[in-house]
Amino acid sequence: MTSDPSLSLSLSLSLSQCSAIEGVCPLSCDSADLNCFLVDNNGFILLSKEKNEVGRFLGEVDGSVMASLVKMGLYKKVSLFDYQAMCKNSHHHASSARPLLSPFYCIAALIRWLFSNALMFLLDFNLCGLWHSDYFVDAKAGYHTSHKQKKMDAYQPCDTAYPGFMYDSSVREANSLIKCGRCQKMFVVQQIPDSNLVLVVTQADCDCSRQYGPMPLEPKEIKYILHLQHRCQTHGKTPG
Repeated sequence: MTSDPSLSLSLSLSLSQCSAIEGVCPLSCDSADLNCFLVDNNGFILLSKEKNEVGRFLGEVDGSVMASLVKMGLYKKVSLFDYQAMCKNSHHHASSARPLLSPFYCIAALIRWLFSNALMFLLDFNLCGLWHSDYFVDAKAGYHTSHKQKKMDAYQPCDTAYPGFMYDSSVREANSLIKCGRCQKMFVVQQIPDSNLVLVVTQADCDCSRQYGPMPLEPKEIKYILHLQHRCQTHGKTPG
């Protein structure tokens, strides 16, 4: 593990402020048996023994601890929305609500598809070499390759939702055990006074990756199928 003097000083000062309810805090981040993380109120790591963990979400590094913190109520899960996102436009992910819109949608889509393919063909195909059969084969192959590449790189505006986490500032410190098969992982959480930072100390020799996977903050596209279906049904009703 890499050692950072500023990290050791910050963590030592944090640990020296342990509550006196159970006596002097026996933990030391210099120990190889412990993992120490200084995270913010959103769960992102600011200091760690491993430099490659800095800036990452705690749930990605140790899903077992983050899941336990959420279950204990120390971190509250919230939903965040991005209304200016870009999503991949693939026919495999086409909305099932499209057939509900109108038969003219399919006709318009077919015309656009034929026009775009014809335009792509003219751009990728050199008309001056039309009578050369060898070039015809090369141009056709190049057209298919470039067309497939453009389909793979196609994006469209969309709305996405992704998880976020907020620390409960009313909780000063907490500790618990995580049962992970043959071992139990101990962890201690302590809020740094007068800051939005939290010190998380975990047991390093207990691997819980089989029982608890990582918690990535991956955005998911919002599908408005029910909204479109309701709108189409409303427009499709005949006045009684």
